[in-house]
Amino acid sequence: MEGLKSLIEYGIIGLLGFLSVEAVAIAIERFRFYQGLQLGDFADRRLLELALTRRLHLIATIGSNAPYVGLLGTVLGIMLILHHGAGGTGLSS
Repeated sequence: MEGLKSLIEYGIIGLLGFLSVEAVAIAIERFRFYQGLQLGDFADRRLLELALTRRLHLIATIGSNAPYVGLLGTVLGIMLILHHGAGGTGLSS
């Protein structure tokens, strides 16, 4: 059960931290790309659209799944507390 406790404490927070760093890194890369964008470099509108939307699906995936990872950590934490009991707080029967 100690492994589950470590997974909850460090694994979930670590995963959320990694996803946050990844999303910020992609956002910074996209911002720098948009600053240096020259419309004359693209002969076709389709190529321009592909260049503008590159890697934005990763930010959308991270943003839509991060709340579920946080909820998973909450549920696992509650399950762990219930498994170990109230821990002498006077709540146990």
